[in-house]
Amino acid sequence: MNKPSKTKRSISQHICHCLYIVAMLSVAGLMISSNQARAETAPAPDQVIVTATDKMLTALRSEREIIRDNPKHVYALANSIVLPHFDFQRMSAFVLGKHWRRASVDEKARFPEQFRNLIMRTYATALSEYTDETVSYLPLRASTNADDVVVKTLIERSSGPSIPVAYRMHKTDNSWKIYDITIDGISLVNNYRRSFSSEIRRRGLTALINKLAVRNNKLASNGTH
Repeated sequence: MNKPSKTKRSISQHICHCLYIVAMLSVAGLMISSNQARAETAPAPDQVIVTATDKMLTALRSEREIIRDNPKHVYALANSIVLPHFDFQRMSAFVLGKHWRRASVDEKARFPEQFRNLIMRTYATALSEYTDETVSYLPLRASTNADDVVVKTLIERSSGPSIPVAYRMHKTDNSWKIYDITIDGISLVNNYRRSFSSEIRRRGLTALINKLAVRNNKLASNGTH
């Protein structure tokens, strides 16, 4: 049995994102690792995220004073460096399920945008409070021509048990995209799906989108979560 390799990093997007969303939504995270991509032109799924992570951490360190003076700056960093590696269209379809198939053209355009804003602000807020932790990367169990993979990691805390985080990614064009994250066995997509489905049954999809838009606009104006 292979032992997970360990890499020490200042993992803002790992511990803080996971702990924050666990507290708020019982799900979360971002980070992955290991193995090879199918095509030479496409970086391996682990390399895509590791590269984005390193860029994000470098930016957080080098722009720490800017973020302290303007907390909203971390939103821009997360939006430009990390979130492009999420497939929000696919996530939206999975999160809404049958409601996505029934959605109007306008709803299919508006929901992914507001869902992205929700994830971005939740994630970025957690990044602003990152700490140093240890991340273990487990070997990727996938064939070389796989189009859909699950990459498993462990976030090892100085106190308390390790947090298992798994990232489901799929190949789209020449890149790998994240479309679900599972922390300690709880799926981000499934968690939101239950929450949103209940809201849609009561008030409808358009009402949900409007509610998310109001919340996102409020967060954008006051810079809080």
